Amino acid sequence: MITLNFSLWELAIFLVAIAFVVANIYLVKMFKSIAMTFDITTKLMEDNRLALRSIMENSDDITKSSAHMVETASGMVDDVEASVNMIKQDVIDPVVKAASVLKKGLGIFQKKSKKDTI
Repeated sequence: MITLNFSLWELAIFLVAIAFVVANIYLVKMFKSIAMTFDITTKLMEDNRLALRSIMENSDDITKSSAHMVETASGMVDDVEASVNMIKQDVIDPVVKAASVLKKGLGIFQKKSKKDTI
């Protein structure tokens, strides 16, 4: 038969040792989880860095294209304005003058016809 002789302080040291082993197991699991989280975070940051670089390059191209479109539209508006001014000078103003002369001429004929009828 085996007999165990130990004192209370030896039991306390044994329990502290068991608690230390269990605590180390949980700490290892926790550090492993933290390391995996850091790996995932690092990968996400690298992916986002590439995506951000692509977005910045595309936004630069979009900005350049928009500036080109604005310049082109501005030139077109200037051309339309010049065309409208030219049409006004070459077509509308002469037609208005001709209509004014025609109105005056008709006014003269109306006055003569009123005088003839009276």
